[in-house]
Amino acid sequence: MNCFQRNSVIGVLSLMMSIPALGQVSAVRSGSFEIGPFVGATYGIDKFRVMGGGNATYAVNKYILPVFELSYFPGLPHTSRDVSGTVYSYSTGLLDVHGGVHLRLPILKESPLVPYLVAGIGALHAFQTTGTATPLGLPSKPQTFPAATSFAFNAGGGLRYYLSSSGRVGFRVEAILYKPSSGDFSNVTIGKVEAGLFFQIR
Repeated sequence: MNCFQRNSVIGVLSLMMSIPALGQVSAVRSGSFEIGPFVGATYGIDKFRVMGGGNATYAVNKYILPVFELSYFPGLPHTSRDVSGTVYSYSTGLLDVHGGVHLRLPILKESPLVPYLVAGIGALHAFQTTGTATPLGLPSKPQTFPAATSFAFNAGGGLRYYLSSSGRVGFRVEAILYKPSSGDFSNVTIGKVEAGLFFQIR
């Protein structure tokens, strides 16, 4: 785990441990749906990159919210080397599609500020792109890299802040680590920090 990923996780956990007691709000209603856009940054392949997306949740009860999420990481440079010493370099966007669960932890009797844990599984799709192949001791030459999809696990945590007494509108911040299980990115761990609004639509 690199410094960014470690600090992101520590930061979220520290906030969870230092939440002040705030006013009361209504609990999440069982059977309610939420949607929410978000923006953020990702790190782990080369450097910080802006990303964005959206998600939808369904409240089984006020603690367990299954979630479906879609996000896009644009233009991630990547370099790899095969057994012959050939170096492959290219830049590609990644599409993340996953399902998981938010586990709310209303430890302060439904304070407007509620920590939660998140875990999920899904797919990271790399789009077809062009780049270069550089054989050992030879000049680089253009090469096309086909689209590829790999499964990925993710886990992390976040904070929800309810902006209305009804609990229908709120703001959240979240930090997640992704671990692809196959493909060119299977040797890296990708960190993502995001912030966005959520709206209860039923």
